[in-house]
Amino acid sequence: MMRNYYYLVASLPELLIDQERKDFSVNALKAEVKENIHPLDYQLVEFLHLPYDNENFLNQILKRGFEYNELGGIDKSTFDELDENVSQLPEYMQDFYYQITGKQRNPEEEIEVVDDEDKDYNAIEKHPETIFQEKFYELAINHKNQFLSQWFTFIRDFNNILAAINCRKLGVDPAKHLVGNYPLIEVLAKSHASDFGIKKEIEYFEKILQISEIQDVLERERRFDLLKWDMATELTTWDYFNINIILAFFIKASIINRWLKLDAKIGEGLFKHLFDDLKASYDIANNLHS
Repeated sequence: MMRNYYYLVASLPELLIDQERKDFSVNALKAEVKENIHPLDYQLVEFLHLPYDNENFLNQILKRGFEYNELGGIDKSTFDELDENVSQLPEYMQDFYYQITGKQRNPEEEIEVVDDEDKDYNAIEKHPETIFQEKFYELAINHKNQFLSQWFTFIRDFNNILAAINCRKLGVDPAKHLVGNYPLIEVLAKSHASDFGIKKEIEYFEKILQISEIQDVLERERRFDLLKWDMATELTTWDYFNINIILAFFIKASIINRWLKLDAKIGEGLFKHLFDDLKASYDIANNLHS
């Protein structure tokens, strides 16, 4: 049974207001929440933020030259000295590290050589980042926490649909860019229908398609983030004071954090949106439990 955090959830609007817009810090919010929830529940908060660690890991191992994302939970120094610190990383990162570098996890184990006759020459040769994301999403989608499982299923499908749409526009084969091996992937890779034949099965497909047509880059990104915002809200429809509400809060806080850097006016609007959402949700929950 889930633990309830009545006081903390009721305090989330105040925690938000305590943050100055210009100095808004997701990490400061995480530190505050960490002090007020069970350690096992805080592990779920950390898991939710693993995509930022993934970004930092890929940045280092693929030498992409991007800035370190401070929303990750793994210290920058760990990635700076990756070869020495690989054993400190999550298992799926370790697996990818040894796969991409060709190094042996255990110096004493023999290197497996695949005979030519055992090779699958029809297999799609995917990009390294796609292979890594498959390792992560396999873990995330099978998470015991239902919210995390559903959220990462949505994000995987969202990214795959958007990748397929963009590849179609560019005349590029999407197969190398799609994450996973499940029915939707085959449809996105092979369908020639305008809606990929999934309009009825995936209710948000039409929204993704419409938003992808917006020419203004900032407006397009804003609408995509609002779609994610709405999904986080939908997934917590029947949650009021448990960890899932807190996880949805951090999804929205991360979106605000992004937009305060991209466009202060949009960021402040989302800040107010989250504050109003939290107040309304608490009022509804309080009435239901009174």
